Amino acid sequence: MARTVAKGAPPPRKVTYSLPAAVAREVDRRCAGSERGKSRLVAEALAFYFAAQDRRALALLYAEAAQDPQFKADNDAVQTDFAALDHEAEGELR
Repeated sequence: MARTVAKGAPPPRKVTYSLPAAVAREVDRRCAGSERGKSRLVAEALAFYFAAQDRRALALLYAEAAQDPQFKADNDAVQTDFAALDHEAEGELR
């Protein structure tokens, strides 16, 4: 089976990791008969996991920022400015 690589993307790199036996069996089970292959399943699973980690980290940053008085004041000012613009735009649409 020929591997395709996105144009401009670096070629895949072969690596070796140890997995718990139960996880390895599950990968085998889920990839049985699949043309996509184990490497692609693992790559997609890790990409999904990393994206979830990034979302959690960003949510934490937003939660921390929401507690900052200066951030709150800046955010309130932006909301006030946009409310005025929204009101003005609504008047022009009528």
